[in-house]
Amino acid sequence: MGCQECRKKGYQKVNYLAPDEKEITFKDYSSENDNPLSDIEKTHNFFKFIPLYEYINLLDSFTIENSTLKEELPKRSVFSSMDEFFQKEMSVEEFQSFIENKIFNVDEIYDLLGSNEKSASIFKQMCIEIYKALELKLRQHYKNEEPIVIKKKNLIPIGLLFCDSKNIEKIKLFFDIFKNEDDDFVKSEELENFMLSEFLIASYCLISARNKIGKNSEGLEKLSQEDLVKMINFAELKDCQNLLKVFNEQFFDKESFTWAEFKAKFEDAENGFGWIFTSKGIRRKLEEHNV
Repeated sequence: MGCQECRKKGYQKVNYLAPDEKEITFKDYSSENDNPLSDIEKTHNFFKFIPLYEYINLLDSFTIENSTLKEELPKRSVFSSMDEFFQKEMSVEEFQSFIENKIFNVDEIYDLLGSNEKSASIFKQMCIEIYKALELKLRQHYKNEEPIVIKKKNLIPIGLLFCDSKNIEKIKLFFDIFKNEDDDFVKSEELENFMLSEFLIASYCLISARNKIGKNSEGLEKLSQEDLVKMINFAELKDCQNLLKVFNEQFFDKESFTWAEFKAKFEDAENGFGWIFTSKGIRRKLEEHNV
């Protein structure tokens, strides 16, 4: 369960991931696929009650052995791709345990469960289907015939996209994860894997989850085949691969960026790169660069 003392002290309002940094405003994006996804992305999405700082710490520390133990937060505020947890595998069964035993036991969510059983069921289904869809598409991307096990690094984008956070915290966490030994942000295979996961989660994975839940849950209306085809048209693997190419071409106008240079990439609300931290922004860019 989340740290109650932290909350009593106003924990959620504290900028743990980017202290002393000024907030940056992102453009409010919209896309054609927003409305059909709003039920699972907004109405039944419990991640919105969890601070990004707490999500990343819970993900970091989770093991199947400690799944039912209480977490004492706050914990770490600086992360790196060199961290041990970054490369740890997390099976779909472990991810389900993470949702049931960690996310559902965060104080705000725990208090909601009793009167929101249907939403909790839809949320858990959403998480499992997002995982399965991401595994499928990453396997196709890397041309693996056998199933693969998702790593924790591929689940960090869930926090960036859906958890409660200041924008500057998202920017700083992203920078810290992928900065090199010289404290510069650089292009890497790890970064591309991460970005592709994020683009897929915001589009194809959410659409797949919405479609499957609509077929099997009384709580959501079933998507029509026409709507599903229209939605997938902008969100297939090839579209996310192409958006990754577009991002690399537009973002990396030089080989490396200091923290000040990196942060500046997000300060222009209209033409900056804040879209990579919002699911609506990613879907908007997928529509603009549809292939």
